[in-house]
Amino acid sequence: MANLQVNIGGLELKNPFVVAASDIGCHIGQIREAEHYGAAAFIIKGCIPLSGAAGLTRKPRFRVDLKKGTLSAIAGFRRLGLEDAQRLILEAKKETRIPIGANIFVMRPTEEEKELVTKASRILFESGADFIELNTTGNLPVHFGETEETAKSGEYFLDETAANYPRFVYETIRSVKKVIDVPVMGKIAYENLNVPSLVKAMERAGADIIDIGNAGMGVMPSAINIYDTNKMGEEFVSADKNLALCLTGDPLRIIAEGYVMRSARSLGTPILGCGGIMNWKHAVEMIMCGASATAICTAFMIHGFGILKDMQKGLKKFMDESGYSSIEDFKGVFLDKFALTPSEITVLDAVASIAAEKCNGCGLCTKPAHCGLERRAISLVGGKAIIDDESQCLGCETCASVCPVDAITMILKKEK
Repeated sequence: MANLQVNIGGLELKNPFVVAASDIGCHIGQIREAEHYGAAAFIIKGCIPLSGAAGLTRKPRFRVDLKKGTLSAIAGFRRLGLEDAQRLILEAKKETRIPIGANIFVMRPTEEEKELVTKASRILFESGADFIELNTTGNLPVHFGETEETAKSGEYFLDETAANYPRFVYETIRSVKKVIDVPVMGKIAYENLNVPSLVKAMERAGADIIDIGNAGMGVMPSAINIYDTNKMGEEFVSADKNLALCLTGDPLRIIAEGYVMRSARSLGTPILGCGGIMNWKHAVEMIMCGASATAICTAFMIHGFGILKDMQKGLKKFMDESGYSSIEDFKGVFLDKFALTPSEITVLDAVASIAAEKCNGCGLCTKPAHCGLERRAISLVGGKAIIDDESQCLGCETCASVCPVDAITMILKKEK
Protein backbone atom coordinates (compact mmCIF):
# COMPACT_ATOMS: atom_id res chain seq x y z
CA MET A 1 0.00 0.00 0.00
CA ALA A 2 1.50 3.30 -1.11
CA ASN A 3 2.34 5.81 1.63
CA LEU A 4 2.26 9.40 0.36
CA GLN A 5 3.74 10.92 3.52
CA VAL A 6 6.89 13.00 3.25
CA ASN A 7 9.31 14.53 5.74
CA ILE A 8 11.08 17.46 4.13
CA GLY A 9 13.52 19.36 6.29
CA GLY A 10 11.67 18.46 9.47
CA LEU A 11 8.28 19.39 8.02
CA GLU A 12 5.86 16.46 8.16
CA LEU A 13 3.57 16.35 5.12
CA LYS A 14 0.72 13.93 4.43
CA ASN A 15 1.53 14.02 0.70
CA PRO A 16 4.04 15.81 -1.56
CA PHE A 17 1.62 18.50 -2.81
CA VAL A 18 2.29 21.97 -1.36
CA VAL A 19 0.43 25.11 -2.40
CA ALA A 20 3.10 27.54 -3.63
CA ALA A 21 3.18 31.20 -2.62
CA SER A 22 1.19 33.16 -5.19
CA ASP A 23 -2.10 35.00 -5.66
CA ILE A 24 -3.87 31.86 -4.47
CA GLY A 25 -2.58 32.59 -0.97
CA CYS A 26 -4.10 35.99 -0.18
CA HIS A 27 -7.15 35.17 1.97
CA ILE A 28 -8.44 32.57 4.39
CA GLY A 29 -11.00 31.13 1.97
CA GLN A 30 -8.21 29.90 -0.29
CA ILE A 31 -6.46 28.16 2.60
CA ARG A 32 -9.67 26.51 3.79
CA GLU A 33 -10.44 25.23 0.30
CA ALA A 34 -6.93 23.88 -0.27
CA GLU A 35 -7.06 22.04 3.05
CA HIS A 36 -10.46 20.60 2.18
CA TYR A 37 -9.12 19.04 -1.02
CA GLY A 38 -6.04 17.61 0.65
CA ALA A 39 -3.11 20.01 0.21
CA ALA A 40 -0.19 19.00 2.43
CA ALA A 41 0.92 22.56 3.27
CA PHE A 42 0.11 26.10 2.24
CA ILE A 43 2.58 28.95 1.60
CA ILE A 44 0.86 32.33 1.77
CA LYS A 45 1.43 35.15 -0.71
CA GLY A 46 4.84 36.82 -0.58
CA CYS A 47 5.29 39.47 2.10
CA ILE A 48 7.28 42.69 1.68
CA PRO A 49 8.17 43.84 5.22
CA LEU A 50 8.53 47.49 4.23
CA SER A 51 5.76 50.07 4.15
CA GLY A 52 5.14 52.10 0.99
CA ALA A 53 6.44 49.43 -1.40
CA ALA A 54 5.13 49.53 -4.96
CA GLY A 55 4.18 45.86 -4.87
CA LEU A 56 1.75 46.38 -1.99
CA THR A 57 -0.82 48.34 -3.99
CA ARG A 58 -0.61 46.96 -7.53
CA LYS A 59 -3.65 45.21 -8.96
CA PRO A 60 -2.61 41.97 -10.66
CA ARG A 61 -3.77 40.94 -14.11
CA PHE A 62 -3.23 37.59 -15.79
CA ARG A 63 -3.62 36.02 -19.19
CA VAL A 64 -4.39 32.31 -19.42
CA ASP A 65 -3.75 29.89 -22.28
CA LEU A 66 -5.72 26.76 -21.40
CA LYS A 67 -4.35 24.69 -24.28
CA LYS A 68 -0.75 25.26 -23.20
CA GLY A 69 -1.46 25.27 -19.48
CA THR A 70 0.17 28.67 -19.15
CA LEU A 71 -0.50 31.75 -17.10
CA SER A 72 1.35 35.01 -17.68
CA ALA A 73 1.42 38.21 -15.66
CA ILE A 74 0.20 41.31 -17.46
CA ALA A 75 0.45 43.92 -14.71
CA GLY A 76 2.55 42.07 -12.15
CA PHE A 77 1.55 40.82 -8.74
CA ARG A 78 0.31 42.35 -5.54
CA ARG A 79 2.27 41.46 -2.41
CA LEU A 80 1.17 41.26 1.20
CA GLY A 81 2.34 43.78 3.77
CA LEU A 82 3.68 42.46 7.07
CA GLU A 83 0.44 43.19 8.90
CA ASP A 84 -1.57 41.48 6.14
CA ALA A 85 0.60 38.36 6.37
CA GLN A 86 0.42 38.32 10.16
CA ARG A 87 -3.36 38.67 10.10
CA LEU A 88 -3.74 35.87 7.56
CA ILE A 89 -1.53 33.48 9.50
CA LEU A 90 -3.36 34.17 12.77
CA GLU A 91 -6.68 33.56 11.03
CA ALA A 92 -5.43 30.37 9.35
CA LYS A 93 -4.13 28.91 12.61
CA LYS A 94 -7.56 29.45 14.19
CA GLU A 95 -9.60 28.00 11.34
CA THR A 96 -7.40 25.32 9.76
CA ARG A 97 -4.93 22.61 10.71
CA ILE A 98 -2.84 22.64 7.53
CA PRO A 99 0.85 23.63 7.95
CA ILE A 100 1.27 27.29 6.99
CA GLY A 101 4.41 28.78 5.48
CA ALA A 102 5.18 32.50 5.35
CA ASN A 103 6.94 33.75 2.21
CA ILE A 104 9.11 36.83 2.83
CA PHE A 105 10.95 38.73 0.10
CA VAL A 106 14.72 39.11 0.57
CA MET A 107 15.76 41.82 -1.87
CA ARG A 108 18.33 44.51 -1.17
CA PRO A 109 21.77 43.24 -0.08
CA THR A 110 21.91 45.64 2.87
CA GLU A 111 22.10 45.38 6.63
CA GLU A 112 18.77 47.17 6.89
CA GLU A 113 17.10 44.57 4.68
CA LYS A 114 18.55 41.72 6.75
CA GLU A 115 17.15 43.30 9.91
CA LEU A 116 13.74 43.84 8.30
CA VAL A 117 13.54 40.23 7.12
CA THR A 118 14.73 38.88 10.46
CA LYS A 119 12.16 40.93 12.35
CA ALA A 120 9.37 39.91 9.97
CA SER A 121 10.36 36.25 10.28
CA ARG A 122 10.15 36.42 14.06
CA ILE A 123 6.76 38.17 13.98
CA LEU A 124 5.26 35.65 11.54
CA PHE A 125 6.77 32.73 13.46
CA GLU A 126 5.23 34.06 16.68
CA SER A 127 1.93 34.41 14.82
CA GLY A 128 1.96 30.67 14.14
CA ALA A 129 3.83 30.11 10.87
CA ASP A 130 4.98 26.49 10.69
CA PHE A 131 7.89 27.40 8.41
CA ILE A 132 9.44 30.51 6.87
CA GLU A 133 10.25 30.78 3.17
CA LEU A 134 12.86 33.43 2.31
CA ASN A 135 12.21 34.46 -1.27
CA THR A 136 15.36 35.57 -3.09
CA THR A 137 13.73 36.41 -6.40
CA GLY A 138 14.62 40.00 -5.58
CA ASN A 139 18.01 39.12 -7.09
CA LEU A 140 16.54 39.92 -10.51
CA PRO A 141 16.75 43.35 -12.12
CA VAL A 142 13.11 43.18 -13.16
CA HIS A 143 12.00 42.46 -9.61
CA PHE A 144 14.37 44.87 -7.97
CA GLY A 145 12.43 48.04 -7.30
CA GLU A 146 9.43 46.32 -5.71
CA THR A 147 10.47 47.92 -2.42
CA GLU A 148 10.73 51.37 -4.00
CA GLU A 149 7.96 53.95 -3.74
CA THR A 150 8.03 54.07 -7.52
CA ALA A 151 7.93 50.87 -9.53
CA LYS A 152 11.22 51.46 -11.36
CA SER A 153 12.91 48.31 -12.59
CA GLY A 154 16.22 49.18 -10.97
CA GLU A 155 18.34 47.42 -13.56
CA TYR A 156 21.45 48.86 -11.98
CA PHE A 157 21.32 45.78 -9.77
CA LEU A 158 23.34 44.01 -12.45
CA ASP A 159 26.48 45.65 -11.10
CA GLU A 160 29.02 44.58 -8.50
CA THR A 161 26.34 44.30 -5.81
CA ALA A 162 25.14 41.13 -7.50
CA ALA A 163 28.33 39.39 -6.46
CA ASN A 164 27.52 40.15 -2.84
CA TYR A 165 24.02 38.70 -2.98
CA PRO A 166 24.83 35.04 -2.09
CA ARG A 167 26.78 36.25 0.95
CA PHE A 168 23.87 38.49 1.93
CA VAL A 169 21.43 35.59 1.63
CA TYR A 170 23.78 33.41 3.72
CA GLU A 171 23.90 36.03 6.48
CA THR A 172 20.15 36.63 6.36
CA ILE A 173 19.31 32.92 6.73
CA ARG A 174 21.74 32.66 9.63
CA SER A 175 20.13 35.70 11.24
CA VAL A 176 16.60 34.35 10.79
CA LYS A 177 17.47 30.92 12.18
CA LYS A 178 18.61 32.54 15.41
CA VAL A 179 15.17 34.00 16.15
CA ILE A 180 12.76 31.24 15.06
CA ASP A 181 12.33 27.58 15.86
CA VAL A 182 10.70 26.22 12.70
CA PRO A 183 12.16 25.11 9.35
CA VAL A 184 13.65 27.86 7.16
CA MET A 185 13.28 27.49 3.41
CA GLY A 186 15.27 29.40 0.81
CA LYS A 187 13.57 30.08 -2.53
CA ILE A 188 15.32 30.86 -5.82
CA ALA A 189 14.16 31.88 -9.28
CA TYR A 190 15.58 30.30 -12.43
CA GLU A 191 16.99 33.68 -13.47
CA ASN A 192 18.86 34.33 -10.23
CA LEU A 193 22.26 35.59 -11.32
CA ASN A 194 24.18 32.61 -9.95
CA VAL A 195 21.89 29.77 -8.93
CA PRO A 196 24.63 27.27 -7.94
CA SER A 197 26.34 29.81 -5.67
CA LEU A 198 23.03 30.90 -4.21
CA VAL A 199 21.74 27.44 -3.32
CA LYS A 200 25.12 26.46 -1.85
CA ALA A 201 25.08 29.65 0.24
CA MET A 202 21.62 28.67 1.48
CA GLU A 203 22.84 25.21 2.39
CA ARG A 204 25.94 26.50 4.19
CA ALA A 205 23.74 28.90 6.14
CA GLY A 206 21.68 25.97 7.40
CA ALA A 207 18.51 26.28 5.31
CA ASP A 208 16.33 23.28 6.08
CA ILE A 209 14.68 23.23 2.63
CA ILE A 210 15.45 24.86 -0.72
CA ASP A 211 12.55 25.76 -3.02
CA ILE A 212 13.50 25.58 -6.70
CA GLY A 213 12.10 27.77 -8.14
CA ASN A 214 9.81 30.61 -9.10
CA ALA A 215 8.09 31.97 -12.19
CA GLY A 216 10.38 32.40 -15.18
CA MET A 217 11.10 35.18 -17.62
CA GLY A 218 9.12 34.75 -20.76
CA VAL A 219 6.37 35.93 -23.07
CA MET A 220 3.07 34.11 -23.14
CA PRO A 221 2.98 31.45 -25.90
CA SER A 222 1.16 32.79 -28.98
CA ALA A 223 1.02 36.28 -27.45
CA ILE A 224 3.05 37.83 -30.27
CA ASN A 225 1.23 38.33 -33.53
CA ILE A 226 3.64 39.33 -36.29
CA TYR A 227 0.77 40.23 -38.65
CA ASP A 228 -1.07 42.49 -36.20
CA THR A 229 1.29 43.99 -33.65
CA ASN A 230 -1.57 45.69 -31.83
CA LYS A 231 -3.64 42.58 -31.32
CA MET A 232 -1.90 41.49 -28.13
CA GLY A 233 -2.79 44.73 -26.41
CA GLU A 234 -6.34 44.81 -27.74
CA GLU A 235 -7.11 41.39 -26.28
CA PHE A 236 -6.60 42.67 -22.72
CA VAL A 237 -9.75 44.30 -21.41
CA SER A 238 -8.18 45.64 -18.21
CA ALA A 239 -4.53 46.12 -19.13
CA ASP A 240 -2.92 47.75 -22.13
CA LYS A 241 0.28 45.68 -22.27
CA ASN A 242 1.69 42.27 -21.47
CA LEU A 243 4.57 42.00 -19.03
CA ALA A 244 7.58 39.99 -20.19
CA LEU A 245 8.37 39.26 -16.59
CA CYS A 246 6.41 36.31 -15.34
CA LEU A 247 5.65 33.11 -17.22
CA THR A 248 4.33 30.14 -15.30
CA GLY A 249 2.77 26.77 -16.00
CA ASP A 250 3.55 23.85 -18.25
CA PRO A 251 6.27 25.50 -20.43
CA LEU A 252 8.39 26.00 -17.31
CA ARG A 253 8.51 22.34 -16.32
CA ILE A 254 11.45 21.30 -18.49
CA ILE A 255 13.46 24.22 -17.11
CA ALA A 256 12.40 23.50 -13.54
CA GLU A 257 13.32 19.84 -13.77
CA GLY A 258 16.76 20.73 -15.09
CA TYR A 259 17.41 23.12 -12.21
CA VAL A 260 16.12 20.64 -9.64
CA MET A 261 18.31 17.88 -11.06
CA ARG A 262 21.32 20.18 -11.23
CA SER A 263 20.84 21.26 -7.61
CA ALA A 264 20.03 17.79 -6.27
CA ARG A 265 23.34 16.53 -7.65
CA SER A 266 25.26 18.95 -5.43
CA LEU A 267 23.04 19.52 -2.39
CA GLY A 268 22.32 17.50 0.70
CA THR A 269 19.47 19.84 1.65
CA PRO A 270 16.01 18.57 0.64
CA ILE A 271 14.44 20.32 -2.35
CA LEU A 272 10.89 21.52 -2.87
CA GLY A 273 10.46 21.30 -6.66
CA CYS A 274 8.31 24.00 -8.23
CA GLY A 275 7.55 25.00 -11.81
CA GLY A 276 5.07 23.74 -14.39
CA ILE A 277 3.52 20.95 -12.34
CA MET A 278 0.03 20.55 -13.76
CA ASN A 279 -0.86 16.98 -12.73
CA TRP A 280 0.37 13.99 -10.71
CA LYS A 281 2.63 12.73 -13.52
CA HIS A 282 4.53 16.01 -13.49
CA ALA A 283 4.91 15.72 -9.72
CA VAL A 284 6.40 12.24 -10.16
CA GLU A 285 8.83 13.59 -12.75
CA MET A 286 9.94 16.34 -10.37
CA ILE A 287 10.50 13.89 -7.52
CA MET A 288 12.39 11.54 -9.82
CA CYS A 289 14.62 14.51 -10.68
CA GLY A 290 15.54 14.85 -7.01
CA ALA A 291 12.81 16.84 -5.25
CA SER A 292 11.47 15.60 -1.92
CA ALA A 293 8.09 17.26 -2.46
CA THR A 294 6.46 19.63 -4.95
CA ALA A 295 4.97 23.14 -4.88
CA ILE A 296 2.10 23.94 -7.23
CA CYS A 297 0.60 27.23 -8.30
CA THR A 298 -0.59 27.73 -11.90
CA ALA A 299 -2.57 24.48 -12.03
CA PHE A 300 -4.68 25.73 -9.12
CA MET A 301 -5.03 29.21 -10.60
CA ILE A 302 -6.47 27.70 -13.77
CA HIS A 303 -8.37 24.65 -12.52
CA GLY A 304 -8.94 25.25 -8.81
CA PHE A 305 -7.91 23.26 -5.75
CA GLY A 306 -10.27 20.40 -6.63
CA ILE A 307 -7.61 18.83 -8.85
CA LEU A 308 -5.73 17.89 -5.67
CA LYS A 309 -8.09 14.92 -5.35
CA ASP A 310 -7.10 13.65 -8.79
CA MET A 311 -3.43 14.27 -8.09
CA GLN A 312 -3.47 12.24 -4.89
CA LYS A 313 -5.49 9.46 -6.49
CA GLY A 314 -3.23 9.32 -9.56
CA LEU A 315 -0.03 9.32 -7.50
CA LYS A 316 -1.27 6.57 -5.22
CA LYS A 317 -2.34 4.40 -8.15
CA PHE A 318 1.00 4.94 -9.90
CA MET A 319 2.94 3.97 -6.78
CA ASP A 320 0.84 0.85 -6.20
CA GLU A 321 1.18 -0.28 -9.81
CA SER A 322 4.92 0.47 -9.89
CA GLY A 323 5.68 -1.24 -6.60
CA TYR A 324 6.73 1.93 -4.75
CA SER A 325 5.75 1.94 -1.10
CA SER A 326 7.00 5.45 -0.33
CA ILE A 327 8.01 8.67 -2.08
CA GLU A 328 11.63 7.99 -1.14
CA ASP A 329 11.55 4.82 -3.28
CA PHE A 330 11.59 6.81 -6.52
CA LYS A 331 13.12 10.10 -5.38
CA GLY A 332 16.09 11.04 -7.56
CA VAL A 333 16.02 7.94 -9.77
CA PHE A 334 16.89 10.10 -12.80
CA LEU A 335 19.97 11.65 -11.24
CA ASP A 336 22.35 9.03 -12.65
CA LYS A 337 20.52 8.92 -15.99
CA PHE A 338 21.35 12.49 -17.04
CA ALA A 339 24.67 14.27 -17.32
CA LEU A 340 25.26 17.94 -16.57
CA THR A 341 28.41 18.18 -18.70
CA PRO A 342 29.59 16.34 -21.85
CA SER A 343 32.60 15.00 -19.93
CA GLU A 344 30.27 12.78 -17.89
CA ILE A 345 29.04 10.95 -20.99
CA THR A 346 30.58 7.94 -22.68
CA VAL A 347 29.51 8.13 -26.32
CA LEU A 348 28.83 4.70 -27.79
CA ASP A 349 29.90 3.99 -31.37
CA ALA A 350 26.68 3.76 -33.36
CA VAL A 351 25.74 3.87 -37.02
CA ALA A 352 22.50 4.31 -38.94
CA SER A 353 21.00 1.33 -40.74
CA ILE A 354 18.45 1.84 -43.52
CA ALA A 355 15.81 -0.74 -44.49
CA ALA A 356 15.53 -0.27 -48.26
CA GLU A 357 12.15 -1.98 -48.44
CA LYS A 358 10.66 0.66 -46.12
CA CYS A 359 12.37 3.72 -47.59
CA ASN A 360 10.04 5.91 -49.66
CA GLY A 361 12.82 8.11 -51.02
CA CYS A 362 11.53 11.32 -49.48
CA GLY A 363 15.09 12.53 -48.82
CA LEU A 364 14.41 14.03 -45.39
CA CYS A 365 17.30 12.05 -43.91
CA THR A 366 19.72 13.81 -46.27
CA LYS A 367 18.78 17.29 -44.98
CA PRO A 368 20.31 17.60 -41.46
CA ALA A 369 23.08 20.16 -41.84
CA HIS A 370 25.46 18.60 -39.32
CA CYS A 371 25.52 15.16 -40.97
CA GLY A 372 28.98 13.66 -41.52
CA LEU A 373 32.47 14.27 -40.23
CA GLU A 374 33.86 15.40 -43.62
CA ARG A 375 30.88 14.93 -45.93
CA ARG A 376 27.29 13.75 -45.63
CA ALA A 377 26.90 10.13 -44.63
CA ILE A 378 23.55 9.63 -46.37
CA SER A 379 22.54 10.19 -49.99
CA LEU A 380 19.75 9.15 -52.34
CA VAL A 381 20.60 6.54 -54.98
CA GLY A 382 17.91 5.21 -57.27
CA GLY A 383 15.18 6.77 -55.15
CA LYS A 384 16.42 5.12 -51.95
CA ALA A 385 18.47 6.47 -49.06
CA ILE A 386 21.79 4.73 -48.51
CA ILE A 387 24.73 5.10 -46.14
CA ASP A 388 27.62 6.09 -48.39
CA ASP A 389 30.32 5.62 -45.80
CA GLU A 390 29.70 4.34 -42.26
CA SER A 391 32.86 6.06 -41.04
CA GLN A 392 31.16 9.40 -41.78
CA CYS A 393 28.04 8.58 -39.70
CA LEU A 394 27.98 10.44 -36.38
CA GLY A 395 25.46 8.06 -34.87
CA CYS A 396 23.44 11.09 -33.79
CA GLU A 397 20.00 9.54 -34.51
CA THR A 398 18.70 12.65 -36.29
CA CYS A 399 17.99 10.80 -39.53
CA ALA A 400 16.06 8.12 -37.66
CA SER A 401 14.04 10.81 -35.89
CA VAL A 402 12.99 12.59 -39.08
CA CYS A 403 12.21 9.49 -41.12
CA PRO A 404 8.41 9.41 -41.65
CA VAL A 405 8.26 5.67 -42.39
CA ASP A 406 10.62 4.37 -39.69
CA ALA A 407 13.04 3.01 -42.26
CA ILE A 408 16.12 4.03 -40.25
CA THR A 409 17.33 2.46 -37.03
CA MET A 410 20.45 3.07 -34.99
CA ILE A 411 22.73 0.11 -34.33
CA LEU A 412 25.69 -0.08 -31.98
CA LYS A 413 28.71 -1.17 -33.99
CA LYS A 414 29.48 -3.92 -31.52
CA GLU A 415 26.06 -5.40 -32.39
CA LYS A 416 26.97 -5.67 -36.11
